[in-house]
Amino acid sequence: MNSPLIHSVLRRHAARVLAIAAAATIAVGGATASAQTGLVGTLGAGQPTPSEATAGYPAGAAAMFTPGTKILSASDVPTAADVRPGRLAPGSIAHAVGGDFASADSAGVAQVGYACQSCMQHSCNGACGGYGMSGYGGQSMACGVPCDPYYYVIVEAMYMERNGEDGFSLTQNERMDDFGFEWMPRITFGTLPNCVNGYEFTFTGPTEWNRSLRVVDTNSPGNIDSFLFDGDGPPTTANPHPQNFDGSFLDPFQDANLQTQFYNTEYWSAELNKTIVGWDVAKVLFGGRLIRVEEDFGYASQKDIFASSADLTAGTENTMVGLQLGLDLLNPLTQNLYTDLRARIGVHYNFADSEIRLRNQGTTVLSTSRDDDDFCGVFDVGLALRYQLGEILSIRGGGEVLYITNTALVPGQIDAAVTNALGSRIDMNDGLLFYGGTFGIELRY
Repeated sequence: MNSPLIHSVLRRHAARVLAIAAAATIAVGGATASAQTGLVGTLGAGQPTPSEATAGYPAGAAAMFTPGTKILSASDVPTAADVRPGRLAPGSIAHAVGGDFASADSAGVAQVGYACQSCMQHSCNGACGGYGMSGYGGQSMACGVPCDPYYYVIVEAMYMERNGEDGFSLTQNERMDDFGFEWMPRITFGTLPNCVNGYEFTFTGPTEWNRSLRVVDTNSPGNIDSFLFDGDGPPTTANPHPQNFDGSFLDPFQDANLQTQFYNTEYWSAELNKTIVGWDVAKVLFGGRLIRVEEDFGYASQKDIFASSADLTAGTENTMVGLQLGLDLLNPLTQNLYTDLRARIGVHYNFADSEIRLRNQGTTVLSTSRDDDDFCGVFDVGLALRYQLGEILSIRGGGEVLYITNTALVPGQIDAAVTNALGSRIDMNDGLLFYGGTFGIELRY
């Protein structure tokens, strides 16, 4: 038989009964009310003098509080420790003393028991004397009414668009369509073992945005042309061999019969944060985040009724590692409806890679790769409405914007003036924007 477990459970229920009894005493006790046994004696000098008693000083508090002060135990007033939905509301102190907190009679309310003095402990982190009976420490020496530690899972479906590079195309005759909206999952696992300090892990994605183009002209010669051209120009007397690039390799891109293009962007991220929860309406986060952005581009052309061909491919990889600060803030509108602000700001270091290859008739004529690194910023802001369906379940829906600075995107790496130096450097000056709607559920247990 697990005797310590039984004793701890009994102590927990006994503490709840004592707290309820204390609240009832405060509500009907007139000008003064007593705190937990032994607490007031640690704060004051014992019994008041006859003149202090006549003036209304409570026992043991003459040295600290003004006449008429009502002494409350911290366990009688819902605080940040009572994180379960619906437990904290405006006027909690007023409910404990049985009056209107805005009235003059409540001006002398003093909350004692700070830093778990009633448990003779310096600090309790929201759960005085232990972590309760949910597996985070087992036998609790709970003092007052500690909150229940809990886990939570948030599952969200994000309908996001990858914005930017509108109409990018190397074909003069047509433009590729813009990127569309794609579904992107986001799942968060969190724990709050002492009801104030906790941890959470969030994974977003992976999701890919795609767009493509196909242009056909069966005439001979074809009428499909490219923006690509020989950047060295024709040989001159002063410069008979300009960088030795042979512009004839680009011939299949002009007067073509068929040209195709594709442009893909893939995104995913992972983050681990330490959380601090206050009053069940604010959560501050600090932690690390890894973001991965990859892009692939392909451009192929055929001419002379498909007798000659050439293709250009390019790709970039961005691996961003850094630290971030965050804030989740709830603002009650009705008893169960809240506005929900989600904000993250981070400073990351981007390790970027780029690769470009040009082929003619299946033979590689140009292949370059480069890597570089730089700082980048990450800004993630969302605003939604949250509806609380019960103590353990809530739903959330709204919009969100994610912006990343200093990323290496494909269009920044391709120069229409093709030379042997194509792809020998990385352009990391592009910004990447995602925006759209989100819908999710949160489960606490």
